[in-house]
Amino acid sequence: MSVLKAEPIYDRTIWAGNRLAKLRGRPDRKEGTSWEISIHPYAQSVVSEGRFQGRTLASLVEENPEGMLGKGFGEEELLRIAWLDAGEALSVQVHPGETYAMCHEKDHGKTESWYILEAEEGAELVAGSRFSSRDEILEAIEKDTIEAGLIRIPVQAGDFVLVPSGTLHALGKGILAVEIGTNSNTTYRFYDYHRRDAEGKERQLHIEKSLDVVRFDQRGTCVHSPLDHVEKIRRIADFAEYSVDLYDIEGEYTLKAHPESFRTVTCVNGDFTVKENSETIALEYLRSAFISADSPDLVLKGHGRILVGTPRKRPRMEITEPPYTADFSSVREDAVLETGTKRLKDISGKFYDVSGMDPETVLYRVTCDNGDPAVPTSLSFGVTEIEPVLVNGECAFTKGHWHTNEEAEEIYEGDAGEGLLMYMDHQGTCWCEKVFPGSIHHIRGSYAHRLINTGDTLFRVRCTWPPCAGHNYAAVDAMPFAFRVFKTEGRIRVVPYEQL
Repeated sequence: MSVLKAEPIYDRTIWAGNRLAKLRGRPDRKEGTSWEISIHPYAQSVVSEGRFQGRTLASLVEENPEGMLGKGFGEEELLRIAWLDAGEALSVQVHPGETYAMCHEKDHGKTESWYILEAEEGAELVAGSRFSSRDEILEAIEKDTIEAGLIRIPVQAGDFVLVPSGTLHALGKGILAVEIGTNSNTTYRFYDYHRRDAEGKERQLHIEKSLDVVRFDQRGTCVHSPLDHVEKIRRIADFAEYSVDLYDIEGEYTLKAHPESFRTVTCVNGDFTVKENSETIALEYLRSAFISADSPDLVLKGHGRILVGTPRKRPRMEITEPPYTADFSSVREDAVLETGTKRLKDISGKFYDVSGMDPETVLYRVTCDNGDPAVPTSLSFGVTEIEPVLVNGECAFTKGHWHTNEEAEEIYEGDAGEGLLMYMDHQGTCWCEKVFPGSIHHIRGSYAHRLINTGDTLFRVRCTWPPCAGHNYAAVDAMPFAFRVFKTEGRIRVVPYEQL
C-alpha cells in the first residue's frame, strides 16, 4: 500500500486547548500540537498500519527515495502536517526562509498554511503588521505597543490562511486548525503577551533573529471556502514551495496517479475510504496520509472534504564538469605584476548577511600583468586567490564582472583548491562549472563571471585575457547574479537570490 497513515506525535504547549483531545477521545494533557505527517528529525512519523507498520517514513524514503518522493525531490521539499489546538493565542512569531534557516539553525525555512476546522465566535488570528521598519518596531517593543501594530483577521470554519516565511503571525484563541507546511521546526518568538510559564518566568523571545527575517511588506491572506456539500476542486494555496487543493467529494472520486512527486492528503470533513488496487484503508476525519510518488490511481469514497498537498521542486543550478583539463602547477611571478586585496568591507553589500563579521577579513587577492592595450597581440595574465572564508555560511566570492568589450574572451585555469565559476547571460540565466587544479574554462565576453571558493583551502585560479577587454562591475551591480552559494557542515547549497 502506497497510502501511508502514521501515528500522531503529540506536543504539550502552554496555549493548548482541549478540542483535539475530545475529538480523539484522549485525556486532556495540554497537547496543543499533533504532528501527523513528518519526516523532520524532531518528529519522525511511524506508519500505523499495513505492511510497513512500525517503519518510519524517513526509513522508507532512505530505502526508496525516488519511489517515495519522486525523481529529483529531497528533504528540502518534504511537507509536514500538524494539528493546532489553540485554547489561548499562540505567540506572535515569524519563520525564516531557507537560506537564513540553513545558515543559523541547520534547518529548512518554513512557509505554512492553516485550514480552520473550528473557531469560536469572534475568533481571529494575526497575519502581518503595520510596521514599516526595524526602528519603528523596536520603538513599539520599547513602549510595549506591539499589539496595536498587528494586523488581525477574523476567521471561521472553512477558511484557509496562507503564511509565507517572513510574515509575523499568530493563531488566535479558540481555533482548531490543520497546518500544512514545509519541512521545518524553526520558529522565532517575537512577542508573547508577557505570558509566564509554570515557573513564573516570561518565555524566551527571539527578537534579533525575528528582526533579521521579518518582511514588513508581507501579509497573510485568507481564502474563504465554506462547506456547502457541492462537489468541487479548488486550489487554495499556491506557494513557490507547494500547493494545496481542496476536494469536496459527494460519493466517489478517482485521484489520478502523480509520479512526479509525493502528495499528502488530509480529511477535514466527513470520513473516506481510499482504495488502491485491491486494498482499502480508512481516512477518517482529522486523519492524514502520505501518498508516495509511485502510487497508482486511488479511488476515494465518502462525503466531505479533503486537502491534498503537493510539493514543488526548489530551484536548482546545474553544475557541470569543465570541457577541458590540463596538468600544470607553476605560478608566474615577475617584477611587473600588480596586486590588489579585497576585504569584506570593500564588498560587504554583496553578501546576504555580514553581521558579526570582521570587516577587515581578507576575501581575495588578485595579482596580474595587465599587458599593453595599445598592442593588439598583447595578453594580460593574472592570478586570483580566494580565501576559504564563510560569511555567515556564504562562500567567499569575487565581485564578478562583464567585459566592457564583449568581443573579448578570457581563459581561466584552476590551479589550487576547489570552487565554482558562475556565469550569467544578459537574460539573467546562471550556470556554473566546477573549478579544480587542471580545469580550463573558456569565457565569452558576453557572459558575466564570478569565482567562488567552495573548498576548505585557498582557491587559486590563473586567468588570461586581452588588455582591451575591460571590467564592467557596474553592470553586475545593476543586475546581480541570480544565485548565491552557501556551505553548511561541508554541504554546498546553491540558493536563488530572490529567496534571500
